[in-house]
Amino acid sequence: MRAVTGDTGDQPRPPHRRQARVLTDPTAEPSGTTPAERPLTAIAFSGGLGLGAYHGGVFEALTSLLLPIDWVTGSSAGAITAALIAGSPSAERLRNLRSYWHAPSSPAGVPNAGRHTFAWLSSINTRVLGRQGFFRPRLPIPTSHFAGLYDLGPTRERLQQLIDFGRLNDGDPRITICATDLESGDAVLFDSSSERIEIDHILASCGFLPEFAPMQIAGRWLGDGGFALNAPFDPILETARRLRLYVVDLFPRDGKVPDGLEAAAERKSDLTFGNQTFQRLGYALEARQLRAELQDLDDDDEVYLLSYRPGREEAGPEKSFDLSEEAMAQRWRAGFLDMQYAARLAPIPNGICSVRRL
Repeated sequence: MRAVTGDTGDQPRPPHRRQARVLTDPTAEPSGTTPAERPLTAIAFSGGLGLGAYHGGVFEALTSLLLPIDWVTGSSAGAITAALIAGSPSAERLRNLRSYWHAPSSPAGVPNAGRHTFAWLSSINTRVLGRQGFFRPRLPIPTSHFAGLYDLGPTRERLQQLIDFGRLNDGDPRITICATDLESGDAVLFDSSSERIEIDHILASCGFLPEFAPMQIAGRWLGDGGFALNAPFDPILETARRLRLYVVDLFPRDGKVPDGLEAAAERKSDLTFGNQTFQRLGYALEARQLRAELQDLDDDDEVYLLSYRPGREEAGPEKSFDLSEEAMAQRWRAGFLDMQYAARLAPIPNGICSVRRL
């Protein structure tokens, strides 16, 4: 078992930090707190294809804390996770997450010595043949318009079976899905508080070019939300209510210096997305605290950043295409352990509490 460490030393410093209460258990509420006074609990899920099983483990551990979930947001794989949560009865959320991510409770027996090779073979197999229940190769590729290398039809069919879109749009919890306007580059947010979210909105958020096709919605061609906001916490931080926010990223910004070509390619993709999330989160928190000071508000926000940190058994830069049950079970377990540890960390008032797995 790998150790998990809370580390906050390199976080962006907000312009001013007010003195705030510090709880031994971040899930506990001060005596006498009413529902209207409690923090709004929100989760922002990032994209990362098959790495999304990590989301499920985080959510499983979070549900054991008996916290009310008020708001979920997501891009790409994160949009799928958020939709499965918002569109399922509370008693069925974990079952539906496990069903979609094909995540058994424990991995099948693959010897550790061969795990890395197995992961690469699984990723290559997915690239060539697709993966049952997720996507299939689009052959022949249409020449009249670009439709993506793979067809997300299997994902569409499964999500329509697993998600109750009436429940999803009821607003309990509220859900926000992010896509990217491929012409302007702008982030496009679909929010259940202001419009109805359907399956096409979720698939638009998954349009990671060139593998997966964009979707045309309301005259705009929309692609993967990760091109703009890979972890769309931005609308959450605009609320005036005190927050308990969990940002669940699938790519770590911090890691080892690469020692070879495979490690260098993996580090490149991790930095591209992980750094985007961390830097944006720091700036967004600064802006939020400035607004609070101008309005004379006394918010003590709690923000936790969890990132999936794979071991050497993963398939380097192709790890997100390893959709084997062994990989899914491993990632789910990692998310569960990280969230369990995060629940024991005292919050940093108005700062980022990063959970690092060593």
